[in-house]
Amino acid sequence: MKKSLFLLAFLLVLAMIPSVSLANQVPTTYFSFASDTFYNGPTFSGAKNYIKSGAEIDLMVDLNNDGIGGTVTFLSRLDLKAEVHSYNVFYIGSQYLHMWKVYAKITFVHRDDPTYPPLLTIAFKEALLTSWSPKPDVLGETMTLQNNQSADPSIHMFPHPLLNGIGVKDYSLAVSRDVAFTFTNVRTDKNELVRVSKSGYFANEWQSEGSFSASAGSKYLPIKEEL
Repeated sequence: MKKSLFLLAFLLVLAMIPSVSLANQVPTTYFSFASDTFYNGPTFSGAKNYIKSGAEIDLMVDLNNDGIGGTVTFLSRLDLKAEVHSYNVFYIGSQYLHMWKVYAKITFVHRDDPTYPPLLTIAFKEALLTSWSPKPDVLGETMTLQNNQSADPSIHMFPHPLLNGIGVKDYSLAVSRDVAFTFTNVRTDKNELVRVSKSGYFANEWQSEGSFSASAGSKYLPIKEEL
């Protein structure tokens, strides 16, 4: 009888372990904005070896790991400053793939608050910018910028107090960090394709539309002792 009770108690403890782990897991947090959010001008611009933005966008913060609900939208300004380096171009089939490494600092600033407080800061050193085109010295109409923690351990995401207030803490963005931007309708102010020098500099000033998506998560919530 005693052995049966001990075995039953042991099985109950084992059954509780997975549920405790799941209860302490933090859902992945998603961030995004659509390319047509900013209707009053281009989302991005660039020249020489830089890319920048000051566009007003709707930053969507999804707290519910792809579940229903949990999305909060902030009217924001995208403050982006990036520099490109380490240029290469590859002939693949009948097309050319242009590639750069990029380091950047990105801050989303809340526009509905008169003090314009920051919401989220993202920084990285080893992102990849690409463009697919039919010529070795001309970019295509699109580009992509991507980065992730597996390829670039320097990628960093910092949620400011306004995001802390809705539950996005430092530990919420501790692992599996990734970022991606799309650039569409990449063109000069004369609505022409952008030329690129052999060293990888943008030979024309350019502008583009664009969108953004990012995510990060944490394995476990910190456990605090209750007094």
